[in-house]
Amino acid sequence: MLALLLGLLLVFGIFAPILSVVFGLEPSRASAVPTILPLIVFADGFGFYFGGMLAGYYAHQRRVLHGVLVAVTAFGISPAINLASGRSAFPAVDTTWTVVLVAALFAVSLGAAYVGARRGAALYTYNLGYLRKRRASERRSRERQQ
Repeated sequence: MLALLLGLLLVFGIFAPILSVVFGLEPSRASAVPTILPLIVFADGFGFYFGGMLAGYYAHQRRVLHGVLVAVTAFGISPAINLASGRSAFPAVDTTWTVVLVAALFAVSLGAAYVGARRGAALYTYNLGYLRKRRASERRSRERQQ
């Protein structure tokens, strides 16, 4: 959820003037679902990409799995809390379009988290190789000085 909130803050906060010019959003039409839906999907993907990348980078092993679990955990927490409080798992999801929207957001979240996790794992591997080369270079330069 933190990744989704970060994405929403970036898209509707920092990038709002740019996206309002690109998508032509006006304050009076901002509540229109067809207009705002691409931004919500973009914010969802943006947030879960970086959440998956962070989890993939810092995981000790199975980096891609940890990155994908960011999206699975985020979408699992809300139904668990709803069920624990005695409500249905998805209380406001009662029409076909809302089910499709939730499924689409979950699919975008999983895809973005997977791509982010692969990027985080690749970044970790690159940084590890760079540090090894740097340490070897420093070791060789110390040996030459002695």
